[in-house]
Order: sequence, then C-alpha cells, then structure tokens
Amino acid sequence: MTDRGKKAAFWAVTLAFPFLVLAILEGLFRLTGWFAEEPFIVPVSKGGKEFLQFNPWVAKRYFDPNRVSVPAVSPETFARVKPAHSFRIFCLGESTTAGFPFDCHVQFPRQLRAILEQAYPDRKVEVINAGISAVNSYTVLDLLPDILKTKPDLVIVYLGHNEFYGAYGSASAISIGRSDALVRFFLKLQKIHVVQMMRRGVQALGRVFASPPSGKTLMGEVVRDQQIPYGSEQYQQTLAAFRTNLGILCGTCREEGVPVFLSTLVSNIRDLPPFMSATSARAAAWLRAMDSLRTLGKNDECLLAGRKAFESDSGSAEALFAFGREQASRGDSLIAAEILFAAKDKDLMRFRASEDVNTIICETARTYNVRVVDILQWFRDRAPLGIPGNEWLCDHLHPTPDGYYEMARAYFEAIALSGLAGPPDSSFHPQEKPYFVTDLDWDIGLLKVYGLMRRWPFKESLLAGREYVPHGDPAATKIAQDYLTVGKVWSRAQYAMADEYIRRKDYASARKQYRAVAMFAPDDPFPYQQVARTYELEQDWENREIALQSALERSSSKGLILYHLAMSQWKQGRLDKACATMEAATVRPELSLEERQNARFYLAGFFNDNGQKEKAKGVLRLILTENPGFAPAKQFLFSLERSGKP
Repeated sequence: MTDRGKKAAFWAVTLAFPFLVLAILEGLFRLTGWFAEEPFIVPVSKGGKEFLQFNPWVAKRYFDPNRVSVPAVSPETFARVKPAHSFRIFCLGESTTAGFPFDCHVQFPRQLRAILEQAYPDRKVEVINAGISAVNSYTVLDLLPDILKTKPDLVIVYLGHNEFYGAYGSASAISIGRSDALVRFFLKLQKIHVVQMMRRGVQALGRVFASPPSGKTLMGEVVRDQQIPYGSEQYQQTLAAFRTNLGILCGTCREEGVPVFLSTLVSNIRDLPPFMSATSARAAAWLRAMDSLRTLGKNDECLLAGRKAFESDSGSAEALFAFGREQASRGDSLIAAEILFAAKDKDLMRFRASEDVNTIICETARTYNVRVVDILQWFRDRAPLGIPGNEWLCDHLHPTPDGYYEMARAYFEAIALSGLAGPPDSSFHPQEKPYFVTDLDWDIGLLKVYGLMRRWPFKESLLAGREYVPHGDPAATKIAQDYLTVGKVWSRAQYAMADEYIRRKDYASARKQYRAVAMFAPDDPFPYQQVARTYELEQDWENREIALQSALERSSSKGLILYHLAMSQWKQGRLDKACATMEAATVRPELSLEERQNARFYLAGFFNDNGQKEKAKGVLRLILTENPGFAPAKQFLFSLERSGKP
C-alpha cells in the first residue's frame, strides 16, 4: 500500500471510529433497554389477564420536567388482543380531548363510550382517550404508529388549537425552530437510544442549574411569542405545517386501512374578549365612548360608536369584539357572528384556532376522503344566535360537561351514519344530559377554571374563593375544594359526597355518585356494592339484588357478595334461589371461618323456611363439627330435632 493509500485508510478509520462506537453503544443500549424513549403503550397484567396501558408520562418525550410541568395522559387500559365483535376507537388531540378542566368520566371519549355501549349492546365497545394537554399535531403524529399497531376500527381527531404554543409549535417555549420537516426529523431522531442518552445528560445538567419554579400555569410556561398577527409570515408557516401534518396523519391511516374522523374546532366566540389586540388611538377613543354611552343608557349612540371603532381600525380584535357584542345584544345574529368570529381570528395571542384552521381541516378531509364531524356547527346549532359562548364552554375553548356530552353525541351520530359499527339499536336514543355527571364533577372543573381565569393570559385579579358560585349543591363545592387542595383522589371525593347524601337520606343522589365511579372504573365491584347498600337502606331488595349481581360479575372475591345476594333473595321470598346462592357462598375460599359459619347458619334457616328440615339439620351439624361452641347452631338444631318428635 502506498503512503497515500495508508493516509486515506488512516483518515477513513479515524473518521469512522466515532460512528462505530456510537453504533456499538446503540446496539448495547437496545439489547439492555437502557436509554429507551419514554414508552407510550406498555403491557400490564390484571387479574391474570394481559392488557395494554398508556404510560401516563409519555409526554416526557416532548417536555423537559426541569422547565415545565409535564402533562399526563390518562392511563387508559385496553385488551392486548382485540376482542371478537369489538369496536375500538382512539381519540387523539389536545386538552379538549383529554377533558380539561374536568376529571375522569366527563371527557367526551367516556361519554361516547356510554352512548355506544347502549346503542350497540352486542358489541364490545372500547373508546380510548389519547388526549394530552399542551401538545399539537407533531405529538399526535409521533404517537400515531403505536396506536395503529393496536388495530383500531376508528381514529377520532380533535386537533388544531395548539399549533402555535403546543410542544414544538412555532411560538412555543419548547421549540427547535419553525421548520416542520426539522421538527418531524428531530422526533424520529429521539427514538435512537444514544440520542436519548445525550438528551438525558443535558436534562441532568439542567436540574443542577434549574431556576426556582416560576409559578406560571402550563399555558404560561409554553408561550414564547405572545403576538402573532393574523396573516403574518409566522402565521402562514404554522398553518402550512399543520396542513402537512394533518395530511401525513390521514395518509398514514389510509395506508393502514383505518378510518379517520376529523373534527372542526369550537371556541368561546361570544363571551370571551380577545387576549391581546393592537388597537389604534382613534379606535380606542371610540371604544371609551362606547363604555360611557352604554353607562348612560344611550344604546343607539353606543352602537354608532362601536361601528366607528370598527371602521377606524378593522384589524383591531378589541374593536371587532366590542362592535360584535353590541350587535349580538340587539339580536342581529348574522352580522354579530361574522364580526365576533373575525375578532377571534384577529386576536394576537393564538390560544384559539382561527377559522383558517377549520378550513384546512375540511380541505384535508376532502383530499383524503375522510369524514368531517362538524363540532363547530353542532355547537352553533345549539347556541344563542348561533354564536358559541358560556352556555357550552367554561373558558376560551374547553367545553362544560354539557358541552363535552354534546361532542360525544355528535361523534355518535357520525359513527351511526358511517355504518362502521353496523346499525345501532333502533330503540336507542341518547339521553339529553351527560351520563352520571354530578355537581361535584362540575365544581371540580369550574373551580380550576375560576383560578386559571384570574391569572395570565386572562385579566389578572386577586382570588377570592367566596366569590365562586357553586354549580349546584354547596356541599359539593367544599368537597371539590378539598379534592383539589388536599385529597387528589377523585373516587374518594365521590364517596365523600355520597356519604353526605346518605346522611340526608337522599339515596338516589348517593347512587349517582357511586355510578359516576362505576362509569369511570367499569371493572371495579366496589361502587356497585355501595349502590346495593343504598337499596338496602331503602329495603328495596329487588334493586339491591340487581346491584349485587353487577358487583359479582366484576369481583374475584365473591363470597361476601354471594352472601348478601342470598339475603336479598330471601327477603323477596325466593327461597330456592336464596338456598342455592348461600350454598355457593359457603364454599368460597376467601371467607373466614367466622364468615363461613355465619353463612351456613343462615343457609340452615333458608332450608328450614323452604321445608327442607333435614338439609337444615345437616348444615347445623357441620357447623358444630367445626365449632362445637357455636351456641346459636346448638339452639337451632335442638329446636328442629325437638319439633320432629311425636
């Protein structure tokens, strides 16, 4: 080999050596599982059965815990092997999909599941919520491959409000630039273990030099650029990236043969003023005049001043909103809607998607031949003057529990029309109100919003909890406050509210609390047992039996449930059934000796009441064989033997 060749070989080896080391490290890390990307779906075992579950902290892929609060995904659990005759839906999106600010079963995926279970009683329905707060289309694209591996029958997408401020958005504090291709490449790069090693090293250094907590909300933590004018270069680039990401999502699902429902987005148009507005001095003067004229009751002059403000600065979100509200107060729905939607679009702070985003959603749906569920129109059809406001939305864009239920109804109607799950039961009609949503559920969410809407980016004001008006029962507000500040366990809060209703002997309301827990945790027998207890207090033995049967189906520890079930059957005079059920209870291995003897004693009584005295005697003798000192059994047996003598 010539000297020149040796030099070339030397430099080739030198340059290749770092890549070789990295390749060896990558192989080692993959074999050992070290420095793997935060998983999204993990296998779990429950009751001897295999399931899949969302990792609550998958968002650590996108958020550095040293810099912001990491939003959690609901730890949804679903069958590892998709059941026969099942219909599996994944709901993808941001905080609205996650159900913010309400907890557990208020979210639209849970309400949709409740509707579908009744509409399709012969199908195993799975509606799985993959919503995460403060994310956007980049995150959804990153999670999509794992979701498609689970063989969904439908993917529902409610997405687009967070394109600017969600993780890796163009105006987000969590950003690597405005190039959408670079962001997608970076997210793919993070799946390499060596990259994760370096990322975690940087985060570890960040913990050393981390600043004290900012005290900001998650909304405040993720915002970098507060002002993004409508139609600006940054605005156009961000919407172009959203269009591309949405197209990739639809195309990927089409390649896998998975149907997609895209959704238009709804915002509080009528009752929430713009967060930030650039208003000329002349328009500001007319707006001040409006306030003065309104105070004086000069309504016609007030409207004229509003028109002058609008005409002098049609780009001012503040002027548009004031004029639109004035038109709405006079019942002019067409003009008011046009102006108020424009006010929302001209808002410089982009927490609410503009109508251009809804246009992109509809155009992408046509391009990829997917169905659009027009959530915006659904809300407009039910809103005063056709302009969504506080009646369905609790803040700038998150629905109330009634609003979330309306979303579920809209999706149900789309599913029924699509035929994807077959024809629904012809006798089924969705109820008018959400399933098992209580005053406590309302207060939990509204109290969160009460605090958030008195901090940036809303108009800041001192918190005064006594100003909060309870949604319904004042006792629910106190329990909700305790839950948010101390307890943090939603089911315990529901049980505490149920205890309050039981104290008042309002057993129907107590049952609603227990059924709320049962709706969120359908495999848990305990809430059904508590429902049975309320019926026992009312001496409603038939409904107590029904509730206990539901508990029995869900429990692996069946002994005491069978015991109480037999007692309910006995109270109804169904002696044959009571004997069989109590006999089944006596052989359950989880019963203690004392519980088993008590069950046998009642079984002897049931046999005696049913005219089977010899069987009763046999059971009593068995009790005394195990425990000769069981006095009630001795007395009962003596009584039976004496009554049998001539």
